[in-house]
Amino acid sequence: MDQLSKYKRLWVIALCLYGALILAHSAVPLVWAEQTIAEKARQRMLNLEAANALWRLKRALEKEGFYSGRVRLNVWRAAAMDAGKFDPQKYEEFKRQLYEKSVNDSLKCFEFYIEQNSPHDAKMCLQSWKVHAEEIDQYNEDNYNELVQQLEDLKNKPSPLPSE
Repeated sequence: MDQLSKYKRLWVIALCLYGALILAHSAVPLVWAEQTIAEKARQRMLNLEAANALWRLKRALEKEGFYSGRVRLNVWRAAAMDAGKFDPQKYEEFKRQLYEKSVNDSLKCFEFYIEQNSPHDAKMCLQSWKVHAEEIDQYNEDNYNELVQQLEDLKNKPSPLPSE
């Protein structure tokens, strides 16, 4: 009888160990699932942040100036990288759009200040035009020299005498 109780004890111990092993194994996926849920929530938040940054960038390209657009471009790049959705080709395209808009705006600015007889302001616009045109390989030396000549003509133009 002692041998039978000895075997019963061994069976009970073996079953307890087996039960503990099964319970431990089933508890691990729950912890893993919780981590996955947290990771999914974080990824969803990062995707939303990247989408919002992209919307703000597109809006800045339409309505805002160069520096605001440049900030939005950098914010979108960082958010897209964090979300794992950064596309370098898209980045270059948005950057090109931003600089093209700036080149066009700087040229309009230059023409406006030439009409207003303000050589200092026109020169600032011309410098912005040159730097941004060089950035996107749209700089044309002949065009630049024509604009500089307009600026020099404005500087050399006698100022009208104030009427009394």
